[in-house]
Amino acid sequence: MKLNHKNMDEEKFKIRSYGWTELALCYNPDLHPNSASRLLHRWVVRNEKLTRDLRAAGFCERQRKLTPKQVGMIVDFLGEP
Repeated sequence: MKLNHKNMDEEKFKIRSYGWTELALCYNPDLHPNSASRLLHRWVVRNEKLTRDLRAAGFCERQRKLTPKQVGMIVDFLGEP
């Protein structure tokens, strides 16, 4: 029996615009969306440099949609989901 393996490019995380909860679920797929969102928020605000860099890129606390640049900053800090 032949196993079906995904192409490595298909598995690589794509930097693009994400909703906050959408990105949070990429990191925590087994959590409820609200819990995943709160956890991502804690990870971000507990790192002063990341928070400062995100704010410099236009991020604000109530923002629900992240720009590709902001997503890239989070991924650079946390690693790929």
